Amino acid sequence: MKNRSIILQLLGLALFMVCIVSCRKIDQESFVPKQPEISFSQQEVSVGNDVDTIEVELKSNLPWKIKNNANWLTVLNSNGQGDDKVKIAIQKNKTTSVRNAKIEAYITDDAKTELKVIQSAGDPAPDYTRNFYVKIDGVEANDGLSWSKPITLDAALDRALSGDIIHVAAGTYKPTVTITGGSASTEADKTFEIGENVKLIGGYPEQATAGAVANPVTNKTILSGQLNGSRAYHVVTITAIQEQDKQVVLDGFIIKEGRAHSANSSVTINGIAVNRSYGGGLLIAGSKAEINNCIVTENETSTHCAGVYLTGNSYAVFNRSSISKNQGLAETTNGAGIWNDGSTLYMYDSEVTANKAGGVGGGIYAINTARTSYNYLFNVTIANNEVGATGVTSRTGAGIYAREKSKFVIVNSTIYGNKNNGTAFGAGISLYGVCTVDLVNTTVSNNQGGQGNTATIGGSGIYNNPAHANILNIYNSIVSGNIGAAIEVGGTNSARSSIIGSGVFNYDGILDAGKNFDPANAFSPFGKYGGFGQTIPLLNLGSAAATSGMSILQLQILASNLVLESDLLSSDQNGKSRSGKTVMGAALP
Repeated sequence: MKNRSIILQLLGLALFMVCIVSCRKIDQESFVPKQPEISFSQQEVSVGNDVDTIEVELKSNLPWKIKNNANWLTVLNSNGQGDDKVKIAIQKNKTTSVRNAKIEAYITDDAKTELKVIQSAGDPAPDYTRNFYVKIDGVEANDGLSWSKPITLDAALDRALSGDIIHVAAGTYKPTVTITGGSASTEADKTFEIGENVKLIGGYPEQATAGAVANPVTNKTILSGQLNGSRAYHVVTITAIQEQDKQVVLDGFIIKEGRAHSANSSVTINGIAVNRSYGGGLLIAGSKAEINNCIVTENETSTHCAGVYLTGNSYAVFNRSSISKNQGLAETTNGAGIWNDGSTLYMYDSEVTANKAGGVGGGIYAINTARTSYNYLFNVTIANNEVGATGVTSRTGAGIYAREKSKFVIVNSTIYGNKNNGTAFGAGISLYGVCTVDLVNTTVSNNQGGQGNTATIGGSGIYNNPAHANILNIYNSIVSGNIGAAIEVGGTNSARSSIIGSGVFNYDGILDAGKNFDPANAFSPFGKYGGFGQTIPLLNLGSAAATSGMSILQLQILASNLVLESDLLSSDQNGKSRSGKTVMGAALP
C-alpha cells in the first residue's frame, strides 16, 4: 500500500508539471510584442534668434531616447518611457546666418522620428560703436546710452553687440541672469556672462556724469558672486565666439566671492563644456580675452580652480592684474590661482600671490592631455602660494605645477616664498608629465619644498620629476636661497649663465669652480621697486650674479631662439635697462 501511495503521488506531480508547461506554452504563443510607434507632434519648428526653451509633444508606446546634431541646443529630457513633452533649451544665435538642427527620437534603429529646429539669424552688429553706461542704480527700461540714463550691468551685457563698449560706475554688482543652459531655479547658476566681443571698463565715479574718467584704484568696481543664500559658481563667464580682430576686454574690475560647485556638472555653450566645478572667479571658455587692471580674489572651490579657469582653446592676456587669495577647500583641489586647460595664457606685469590649494599647483596649474597648454609670463611675480593647505603632505608645485603637454616661458619674473606644506619637492616650480619650462632672467628664491625629505633627487626650489621626459632650461637666472631639500634644483636641467644654489654656471653651461654665490646676503628685501609686482633685486653689482650673466647681445640671440620679442628680455622686472650689464635674475640692483 505504501508503494502504491508513492506511485500515485509521483503520477500526480508529473501531471501537475505537464499542466504548468502546457499553460506556459499557451502564454508564450499568445504573447505578441508591441510594434514600436514613435512620432513628434510636428516635424518642424521655427524659433527666434534669442535664448529660448520650447516643448514639443512626443508620442511613443515604448521607452525612447533622443540625440541631436547641434551644439547650440540642449535636450533637457533625452529619454523617457512613453508619451511625453520634449524640452529643448536653445542658445542665442550670435551669427548672422539662419541655422538648422535635427533632433532624432528613437526606440530602435528602425523606429525613429525627426524634428527639425530652425533658428532665425542673429542681429548684425551695427557699423558703429555703441557706448552703454551702467550704474549701481541703473534702470533696465533706460536706453543706457548716457550717464544720465544708465542701465543695469545685466541689461548692458544683453544689449551690447560685438565691438560695443560698456562703461561701469563704481559699486558692487551681483549677477541676476542664469548662465546659458543653466537652471533658472539654481541661484548659483547666475553669472555675468559675456557672450559678445565687447569691452567693459570699470572704475568710473559712482555718480559719473558726461566726461567722467575711469580710475579703478579710487573707484572700486566690484563684480561679486555673493548671492542670496549662495555664491555664484562663476562670477564672470566669458563665452564670446572668437572673431578676427575682435576680443573681450575687461578693464578695471575686482572679481570676487565666487565659489565653484562641489559636484562635477557642466553646461554646453558654443560646443564647449563649461564646468560648474571650475573657475569660481573667472571662467573663459573658447574665447579671446584681454584682462587689464583687474583683481581676481577671494574666490573658492571644493573641486578645482578657485580663481581663473581657461578652457576650450581660449586665448587670454593679463596686463597689470592680480590673481590673489583664492582658495581650494578640498584636499584634492588643484590650481587655486589659475588653471590653464589646453589654452594660451599671456601675463605681463602681473602677480599670482597668496593662493592656497589642498592639492597641487597653488599659483598656476597647467594640463591638458590632448593639446598643449601655453603659458608665457613676463614681469610676473608668483609668490606666497601654498599647496597641501588642508594637511596632505605630498603636494607639490606651490608656485607653478607644469603637467602633461604644458609649456612655460618665464621671463623677468620672481618666484618667491611659495610653500609645499609637507615633504614634497619643487615649491617654486614642479614639472611632471612631458612638459617644457624655459626660465629667462628669473629669480627663484625662498621657496620651501622637500622639508625633511632626504631623497637624492631633491629640489627645494624646482623639481623636474625624473619619471617623465620633461625639459627644463635655465638662462641668466638665479635659483638660490630656497629652503628644505639638500639641493635646489632636482632632476635634469640645462643651466647657462645662471646660479643654482651657490654654484655659478657660465654661458656654456659649465660650473665655474672659481666662483660662488651666497644668497644670504645677496638680495634686497622682498618688495616693490618700481614694477607692478614685488621682487628681490640684487644688492649690488659686485656679486657673481651681476658679473657672470648674459650680455644684451646674448639675450637678443636667446630671444630669437625662443621666438620672443627681444625687447621683452632687454630690461628687468622693474623696467631697468640691461644694456651694458651682465646681471642674472629678475631685478637689477
